[in-house]
Amino acid sequence: MKPLRSHVAQHALLLSLVATSVASRADGFVSDSKRLGNSRMDIVMTESARGARTSVIDITIKSVGSSVGSSFFIACSLRTLARQRGGFRHIVKLEEQPGRNQMLVGFLDTADEAPERIDPRFAGQRAIDVEQFAPICEQMK
Repeated sequence: MKPLRSHVAQHALLLSLVATSVASRADGFVSDSKRLGNSRMDIVMTESARGARTSVIDITIKSVGSSVGSSFFIACSLRTLARQRGGFRHIVKLEEQPGRNQMLVGFLDTADEAPERIDPRFAGQRAIDVEQFAPICEQMK
């Protein structure tokens, strides 16, 4: 039988790990279309997992609004995420990965970096320069 002291230490460690996990999840990226004041569009993008150079984004769509507006909201949100993750200019993305209503995003050091170096699932994906959306994103604020 383990000494009580060892058992208490294990529980303290477990509680500490759970608290750290909850804190890091709470500090993740969130982008909510309601901040733009458009009552027709209701989209929330939440970072649910973070790797060294990847993020899993959960996408909740209650109302699309216009397809163009929602597309630019998503593009500008990815641009903001890339900036927050380290000033990245180029990303790759896979929709419906790792699951439904999710997007796997990879952050590239350069436009010609092989995306599969970040994650094999990105093989064959082309880099997206998120700064191409800057003029539109600046108007959406």
